[in-house]
Amino acid sequence: MESGDATARSRVQEDLMRKLIATTLAGLTLTAAIALVPATASATGYEDSLDDCSYPQIFDATLLRPVSLFALVGGATVLGLVTVSVIGPAMLNRDYPAFASMMVVPAAKFTFTRRLGECASGANTY
Repeated sequence: MESGDATARSRVQEDLMRKLIATTLAGLTLTAAIALVPATASATGYEDSLDDCSYPQIFDATLLRPVSLFALVGGATVLGLVTVSVIGPAMLNRDYPAFASMMVVPAAKFTFTRRLGECASGANTY
């Protein structure tokens, strides 16, 4: 009976390995197919990119906005931790408003005040 159990376990492991290999190959094939599909490309010079700066709206909505929201939360968390720490008030006694503005305001503006797909809120901040 034990040799039958060992054979069954071995077969299950082989099946799992085959499934892993098949899934990996399918993922690589899909990635290669997407990468090889031609897409439209527009040539933009460096000077033009400063005036006409925009992201694809789906990229902005799915990646940039969540990342900037995470940066906003992270900056607010760091600001709170520095504020309640022992060394924070002594270190930031005069520069606290500038420090608070630097940690929170740019991420908040980038997250909430710009239109979808726009690079910067208001004037270019390069």
